[in-house]
Amino acid sequence: MVVVDWFVNILHKYPESAVFLAVGIGFIVGKIKIGFFSLGTVASALLAGLLIGQLGIDVPGPMKSSFFLLFLFTTGYAVGPQFFRSVASNGIKQVLFALLICTACFGSVFIMAKIAGYNVGQAGGMFAGSQTISGALGIVPETISGNPNYSDALKAELIAAVPVCYSITYIFGAAGSAFILSIIGPRLLGGIKKVKAEVAELENNLGDQHITDNTPAIFSALRPVTFRAYHIGSEWFGAEGRSVEEVEALLFNRHERIFVARLRHEGTINYVTPKTMIYPGDDVVLSGRREYAVNLTGTIGNEIADYDLLNFPAENLPVMINKKTFAGKTIVQLLLEDFMHGVSIKRLTRGDMNLKIRPGTELMSGDVIEIAGIPSDVERAAKKIGFIDRPTNITDIIFLCIGIVIGVYFGSLMIKAGKIPVSLGSSGGTLLAGLFLGWLRSKRPTFGSIPDASVWLMRTLGLSMYVAIIGIVAAPSFGTSLQSLGWEILVYGAIATSFPLFFGIFLGKFVFKFKSPITLGCIAGARTSTPSLGAITDQLDSDIPTLGYSLTYAVGVVVNLIGALLIVLLM
Repeated sequence: MVVVDWFVNILHKYPESAVFLAVGIGFIVGKIKIGFFSLGTVASALLAGLLIGQLGIDVPGPMKSSFFLLFLFTTGYAVGPQFFRSVASNGIKQVLFALLICTACFGSVFIMAKIAGYNVGQAGGMFAGSQTISGALGIVPETISGNPNYSDALKAELIAAVPVCYSITYIFGAAGSAFILSIIGPRLLGGIKKVKAEVAELENNLGDQHITDNTPAIFSALRPVTFRAYHIGSEWFGAEGRSVEEVEALLFNRHERIFVARLRHEGTINYVTPKTMIYPGDDVVLSGRREYAVNLTGTIGNEIADYDLLNFPAENLPVMINKKTFAGKTIVQLLLEDFMHGVSIKRLTRGDMNLKIRPGTELMSGDVIEIAGIPSDVERAAKKIGFIDRPTNITDIIFLCIGIVIGVYFGSLMIKAGKIPVSLGSSGGTLLAGLFLGWLRSKRPTFGSIPDASVWLMRTLGLSMYVAIIGIVAAPSFGTSLQSLGWEILVYGAIATSFPLFFGIFLGKFVFKFKSPITLGCIAGARTSTPSLGAITDQLDSDIPTLGYSLTYAVGVVVNLIGALLIVLLM
């Protein structure tokens, strides 16, 4: 008992240690997966906070808000470029679809909350849980606490109800969404065989190719771009030989590009020009995407392992597309430019998502493509494509801090709707500041760099710390709030979860007439439900649904958080 008392006293004396303990437990539990379902780190951190909070630990308020502002700003920063592009792009059908799904998410919760007679805290918690919008778990309490018409006692009561309703409705919100979209959805869209046939058709039309994950210390055995050596033995070369230009013309297809990078002739190794001659008995290095290079054996000769020939510097360089000449063009159109000679596209990222390397994929301003090849070729191409976004570990802290301050000040502006004072609050203002400055960074990428790893840390840790604190603070009244709700909230939450999903399936099939896998991806994106997307791609054994996910995800992130604000204002 002495050890237990000592442990509890430390948590009371240093409440920050209780927060980190809750987050740590949340990450452990959140990684446990049963089939396609896991609680996730945010919900697990909340439950851990509720458990630890039974000890009656007092956590300072500013600590909670600071973490949440970091989450909101970096969320806006990450999706801002794609959000504004989405609204103005020719993907307007997907944008409109996402807006309708987000409206259905808000409407279903609002109606269920009115039928049940819930207060604003209970409604906000059900919105966050049933729609798995974990960010709303912060928006709702922050908006309630900023309402001058509520007494402190009422604010505390309303805020305490938020995590209770969230935790009850979240489980079906996450698992139910994945089940409906991956199991029921394909059957409502014509059956699993029909949907898989559409997947095959889309893969065939788009030239489906995988790209490599960027997980540190882990690499895929399928290297996207490769350099391979061959011994020239084909009779096609004849005694007179063939030029590099002729060899590449033989090996080129519209998008299946193979280049001659190096040549050994009579024992001397050199780089080549288009007019360099290649003769039988020479050795060459060919470069290109692996899926095209593997078919070359026998075309010009046999592949060889040659250390000296292959031991030369190659470069991978990330380039941000920020020139109007290439925004809106497809990958194959970019590849056919003269300056892309000798260069292969290794990776394409949009916001925080890796996209497929497909000939028909449309490039957008703010996209980052990683190109590979001989350094001189890569540098030449990069200058033509856009801004060379060299990898860095340094975050522009000035940009980050000023951005959050601007957001807080903007959110504090208040207008009156009739006699009711309305403002975005610090949370809404900070989200909009992140959106705008993230978009501005994509247009003027010479400032405001926040590396992907930093964005991930601030988004993940910021939200997890915030919800852990909410759990700790709300824990003492959790039991009372739970008893007052009763089992009915499970039914109300399940209806609120299911309606937008079935509505989306109907909308995609009969109104927008999307291909079935695109419909499922669009719904998962508008709901910002990554677990659902994983369940869909597993069920269909294809990543094609991601074509509908990325655009609608950017819209869903922003609009669903605005929906959380509306829940508070309208309830």
